[in-house]
Amino acid sequence: MATLGETAIVARKVIKYGGIGLVVLMIGRIILTAAVAYYKMLNPPPPPPPDVLFGKLPAIQFPPFTPQTFNYKLETPTGGLPTRLPDQFKVFFMPIKKANLLAYDSAQSVATRLDFINPSKKLSETEYRWDSTDPIAASLTINIITGAFILDKRWQDDPSYTTPTIYYNDDQAKERVYSLLSKVELLPQDIKEGSYQVYPLKADKDQIVSAPALAQAHFLQVNLYRAPVDGVEVVNPSSQQGLITAIIALQREDKRQFVNLKYNYFPVDLTRSASYPIIGVAEAWKRLQAGQAFVAGVKPSTTNVVINDVTLRYYDPDTAQQFLQPVYVFTGSPDFVAYVPAVSDAWVE
Repeated sequence: MATLGETAIVARKVIKYGGIGLVVLMIGRIILTAAVAYYKMLNPPPPPPPDVLFGKLPAIQFPPFTPQTFNYKLETPTGGLPTRLPDQFKVFFMPIKKANLLAYDSAQSVATRLDFINPSKKLSETEYRWDSTDPIAASLTINIITGAFILDKRWQDDPSYTTPTIYYNDDQAKERVYSLLSKVELLPQDIKEGSYQVYPLKADKDQIVSAPALAQAHFLQVNLYRAPVDGVEVVNPSSQQGLITAIIALQREDKRQFVNLKYNYFPVDLTRSASYPIIGVAEAWKRLQAGQAFVAGVKPSTTNVVINDVTLRYYDPDTAQQFLQPVYVFTGSPDFVAYVPAVSDAWVE
């Protein structure tokens, strides 16, 4: 029979080695959990197959263009095409407005808030134009179904537009555009949360051209862009313009400031999406080389193009289309931007 001392010794050993075992188990569990997480990071489970819930998609409608071919050279940071792009991508629904009895009234309300008070002229079943002469000749053309519009003023008729009376920094210029859009209740949240660019412009005879700096500018161009959709950047038909593009004259009087405003915003329903298979980046590269890409920007008279980056982005159309679809974006020099539709041909009609 064990003595009391022997029992105490055994108890201490049990506690000692039991504690060591518990620590080993805890450390082992942490190591095992970390190892499993690391393995899953290196070998993520494949995503579920694309659900293609919208069925076959209409082909992306780019602005009219003549196919262009260049001598391409690939010079990305890795020396080749990206290798870790997905093989499927989300497509989002873009609700298209339909004709209704209030469509003209809504357009008339926009015209009135933009100080076009004369009766409109019907250009077609969907387009109307309002004209004004105060303070200079101006026109406002609105598609009463989609809501897209163009405001244009004949600044060329007033030589004083080439004498600036006020200057704005980039943020102030952006806020001027926000203010005008808020006035007509056409400033969506995803535009407010999006990015913007500001460029100095100057008058050259009866044209507006790029200015080297603000000190030489007569106007500012402000481009507004949609915020990323589902964490993915959005691109536009022109690398030089936004969904909403305004040209602001550097004139102190409010009525003289906006000489041009193009509004081509169409909402995206973030609650309605479907996943679709996409072509591989190698196939997109072949199509670019074959002249099957939409070139959104390139310097005139270019023959040789160096591609520095290839990414997947959403294409934000300047005409009403039913879906927001992904494109491969090829960027490089000189000032080159081109888009290749990404959704697999089998799911495009």
